[in-house]
Amino acid sequence: MKRLGLLLVCFATMAFTSCSLFQSAASSNPVAMAAGQTCGTAVQGLYSSYRNSGTVDLTKSNNLNNALALATAYTALKQNKDDQSYRKAFTSGLIASSAGLITSKNASTFVDGLLSAAGLANVNTQNIAQTAATASAVMTLLNTLKQ
Repeated sequence: MKRLGLLLVCFATMAFTSCSLFQSAASSNPVAMAAGQTCGTAVQGLYSSYRNSGTVDLTKSNNLNNALALATAYTALKQNKDDQSYRKAFTSGLIASSAGLITSKNASTFVDGLLSAAGLANVNTQNIAQTAATASAVMTLLNTLKQ
């Protein structure tokens, strides 16, 4: 009887430990999750503007801020493109904050598109509104989300 009790305690401890390990693995990269959330919010704002006007006017402050957030997310993702845990956490944040625009079905396509959006490289507050490549990159990304 003592052995059975001891065995049950061991199994319960192992189950609890393994559950907490899985939980910590899923949330082990809060920086990537936050970057994905920022990106998802920016994409949602840009897409809303795009749907309303048919274009993304980078001279409007809201679009400009969202494009800068997207460029920042691009830079962070590009720096960590080979880190699968970063990419997974980034994608989770992206899905969570895009209000249904980016789903688990199109997230991979969007992230791949974001990684290949060279027009978002070297973007800063001084040059973003004048960069045709930035607008082109944003439009290409938004076109992958047409619903």
